[in-house]
Amino acid sequence: MSSIGGPFQPFSASRQIGQIQTQKASVLQQLATGSRINRAADDPAGLVSSEQIKAMLAELEAETRSLSRAQNVSRVVGSALGEVSDLLIEAEALAVANANTAGLSDAEREANQMELNSILAAVDRVSQSTSFGDSHLLRGNSSISINGASVDLESTAVNDLGQTEIDGQSYTLSDVGSGGAFAITGNNLESSLELIRAARQEVVFKQGEVGAFERNAIEPRAAGLSVAIESLSAANSSIRDTDYAKATAALARLDVLEGAAFRVTSAGAQLDPSALIRLLG
Repeated sequence: MSSIGGPFQPFSASRQIGQIQTQKASVLQQLATGSRINRAADDPAGLVSSEQIKAMLAELEAETRSLSRAQNVSRVVGSALGEVSDLLIEAEALAVANANTAGLSDAEREANQMELNSILAAVDRVSQSTSFGDSHLLRGNSSISINGASVDLESTAVNDLGQTEIDGQSYTLSDVGSGGAFAITGNNLESSLELIRAARQEVVFKQGEVGAFERNAIEPRAAGLSVAIESLSAANSSIRDTDYAKATAALARLDVLEGAAFRVTSAGAQLDPSALIRLLG
């Protein structure tokens, strides 16, 4: 073993070259992958923290997807209920027209009834066809739920809408159709209008309830999740991502040290070990 201040042994520089090349390989991998942590040994504590953050992000992103689905469902339902409401406005106009008998022939009243029948059929089609994925939304067996909050979605079929008690008996919107107790070709147009208006009020109320659920339950939580995900992603990035400026500077320094070590080795120089240490870092 050489003493302090003794002749430099070339294998010492060779060992330093090996260490420098190992460090260079690590820095080059960081630059290539964009990740500062490519194996657990790179930063054990940082890896643990990063994995915990990734698990939290996975949970938040899953909840975000659920919220997005709930929001889409609420918008589909809101649109369908708006369509039903528009149809019932037309139905009410037909009933009002038939109630004002002056100048209307029987044929015109019957034509209005036929148009009303068509509207009732359209309302039923909306009830049967409104869906999201495999879920039928307006058949009376569905709801929108998130984080313990929910809104029930009742059926909008004409047999279910506008349930009203008249003379001690329960009737629905279907009873204003041809053959019904309150068809608009009959003489009890006041009750016909009562049923149609009750149905529309029910639809409008549900439309407002769904809209309020989206605004007060879905949107605030979605906004909060977005902020949380952004913050956690930034934290994870600060732990894992390569600092390109720092890594590039480190690579340049290692290149200089490697070149110096090669020159020392090839020259077989006599060098004070303390000077070599200062040169090779």
